[in-house]
Amino acid sequence: MIVSDDVSYLPNRDSQPTWKPDGLQILTPAEIGKLTTEILSELENSQISPQELQKLSTGIQEFRRNWEKAFSRFGNQYSGELTYRNLILNFEETIRLPQLESRNAISTITSMLSTSKSSSRQLSSKQLLLARNKLKAKPQLNRNACYQVVENLELQKSYQRLLTLPKHLQVLQLFKSPSTLEEIQHYLPSEWETTETQIADIVQKLIDLELLKENFPLPKFTKPIFIVSAPRAGSTLLFETLAQFPDLWTIGDESHEIIEGIPELHPAAQNFSSNRLTQDDVLPHIPTILTERFTRQLQDREAQGYLNFPINERLPIIRFLEKTPKNALRIPFLKTVFPEALFVYLYREPRENISSLMEGWRSQRFPSYQFLSGWPYRQWCFLLTPGWESLQEASIVEIAAHQWYTANAYILDDLETLPQKSWHLVNYYDLIQDPKKTISQIAEFAQLRWDKHIEEILSQSLPVARRTLSEPSPDKWRKNEKEIEAVLPGLEPLLTRLKNKIS
Repeated sequence: MIVSDDVSYLPNRDSQPTWKPDGLQILTPAEIGKLTTEILSELENSQISPQELQKLSTGIQEFRRNWEKAFSRFGNQYSGELTYRNLILNFEETIRLPQLESRNAISTITSMLSTSKSSSRQLSSKQLLLARNKLKAKPQLNRNACYQVVENLELQKSYQRLLTLPKHLQVLQLFKSPSTLEEIQHYLPSEWETTETQIADIVQKLIDLELLKENFPLPKFTKPIFIVSAPRAGSTLLFETLAQFPDLWTIGDESHEIIEGIPELHPAAQNFSSNRLTQDDVLPHIPTILTERFTRQLQDREAQGYLNFPINERLPIIRFLEKTPKNALRIPFLKTVFPEALFVYLYREPRENISSLMEGWRSQRFPSYQFLSGWPYRQWCFLLTPGWESLQEASIVEIAAHQWYTANAYILDDLETLPQKSWHLVNYYDLIQDPKKTISQIAEFAQLRWDKHIEEILSQSLPVARRTLSEPSPDKWRKNEKEIEAVLPGLEPLLTRLKNKIS
């Protein structure tokens, strides 16, 4: 956020920021004019080409005009926040130059409405840990397994890399029909003089490039567990804790690409109306394809991939745990694909949850869809709710409140159509205050086997989840208190329904 020290270098300082304390902290058009004049003046005295100078000058002039329009329309009101963020992103893309003396002027513009940088560093380290876990879970060559080229092979980006690797390309062609490593070795040219180990290395490379996939019998997913909640409700913390049970397998992350990678299940198939999926979306081939896609990514609590185990050691029946916030809108679909599915409904009270959603939108680190048709901004964050088109003029707090309300309303409506034994309600507050009791209740509901490892985890405070943006605090939401209090009355109908279930 901009503070007085950030603009102390402005020439003459005859124009101070005019924002109100309870509004957005943004620069006025006059202040933007001074800053961009300083940038343009230095550019004119730099060594860049006349063509590049003209391009930059045009971009900066357009930024000035658009900022003035936005300020005239919104002032420092929160309803203009997404518009201002869009303009700042455009400015950042326009000014991509090496060291300039006016770097302070550029930084002042680009740092408006920015979020904590320390939390960004913290998240990066956790993302690195996640990446390492995924590497450990990467499928390895199983010599007794049958492999086959993937569908639409020539359309895969990595396929083009093989055009300069004739041996790799020739080995790949031998897997047009399902084959084992031993079977294809009989068809290799004798003049290659390639050892079995070298051929295995080539096949492993093809697996790594995702050009070969193993053909395997699908395990049975018995009583799979789906955590459903609004986004930013604490589902990552709950997921990471439950994933430590010895019987559970996960994909290690959320399933956005696994589900939406099936064309019929991508929101584009329904003109991006929402992320809603029901039993009507379960076409005959969907259960098998979805189970196969999940199985290819399965890993145990040690991050060992299911397909990395020898064929005779793979479990034919598994317990699966999954969490993706978009599944708040997919309960009927999931129950149809997996009739034995169990649902853990994680509820978080609106003030904290909405504040966390606002923080997520402002961080610009949770985009679900870029350049969504009908959405005037660069990106849409979190789940795509039915009725999102009506939010074009909404502030971030109004969008966050809509997402919280819609997610919880759909979860409650859908779960109430299922037998009570199919779902279990968890209050986020209880998870934080008494994790051992809360997890014990979930374990009893889902019939999970407790072991020493779980006992050790729950004997101390739960760690911070990897998607946390800033340090947890019960009063963190109060920085957005005034905005949030304004939208709470609209949530009352749902809060009344939930009151008896939560207490």
